[in-house]
Amino acid sequence: MDFYSDALGQLPPADPGTTDGALDVQVVVEGPGGEPLASFGLVLGPSDAAGRWWGDSPAAAVRLTVPYDALRDAQAAAVPGTALVMSGRVTMRGDRAALARAHGSARGPAMRAYLARLAKAFGHPATDTTTPVPPGPDVVAVLAAPNDDRGALSVMAQDRSLAALTAVRTADTPTRLVLTGGFGAQFNTSDEPHWRHCARWLAEEHGMRDDEYAACLETRHSSDDALFLREFVRLRGAGRVTVVTSDYHATRVRHLLGLVLPGATVREVSHPALAADHLAALRAHDETALGKTVAATLLFGPDRLTAPLHVGKDGAADRFSVGDTAGAAGMAGAVRHT
Repeated sequence: MDFYSDALGQLPPADPGTTDGALDVQVVVEGPGGEPLASFGLVLGPSDAAGRWWGDSPAAAVRLTVPYDALRDAQAAAVPGTALVMSGRVTMRGDRAALARAHGSARGPAMRAYLARLAKAFGHPATDTTTPVPPGPDVVAVLAAPNDDRGALSVMAQDRSLAALTAVRTADTPTRLVLTGGFGAQFNTSDEPHWRHCARWLAEEHGMRDDEYAACLETRHSSDDALFLREFVRLRGAGRVTVVTSDYHATRVRHLLGLVLPGATVREVSHPALAADHLAALRAHDETALGKTVAATLLFGPDRLTAPLHVGKDGAADRFSVGDTAGAAGMAGAVRHT
């Protein structure tokens, strides 16, 4: 429990079930043989953590079971916390929809103190000691959405990309576009990164020039989007940062950015051409993913990069990737969470 004891000290004691409108989340840490080593709970209010308790609470609305080896992997930065949850290594039982709705508690001062101590326990750097970069132009980042195996963009990807380019062109200050998306089984299994398909479509259909976009981030999922964008801002500087994504995805993106790049704002895009049943399925998927993301935040703190990014060039644009991504091999199935 060394991972949690100091962090939990940042929260006031509370008895489960005693705070009106709060969500009680039970956490069980398992040993190598699956035996319970310890348990504790978090009381989550609508906008902050209301407290914690030690021990078991059968009445808790949500129960998270985390193996000790998963904690070790998180501490060693072998796997991001969100990936540990998305991959199924953390067992979730109970009211997952309520856990998704509890995302707002991560923005409160008590929860932020808890998360800061939790990050320290898992080996996150306490401060950024890099040389500050002067602010650069404002940037608008468009988050990746699916394309088919030949690179044709989905309705979601087209709507997001056009909205982002329009925001760049109508901005009242110098603004550049940042494209995201590499390879992933859930959104791009073609032989080129998703951002390249977006750039080609924007150039052919809307006349985008090479000097209108500043960077391409070869991300694999939503957590990457936030972390790669933070790295771009840290290395290259930026003024205002706006992130464009679908309305059904916006809440999860705000949660992730609030943890690692809190100054960024989110612009939501709707998709009137989508069939109602397709849109409902997308919303349901993202609610499930948001619940898992909140669980990862509670257990492991904010995600962090597990390896330094490779920064190169693609024409005039900076290209941020995990290592040398010359092709899709090894990337498409490397990380499957969304």
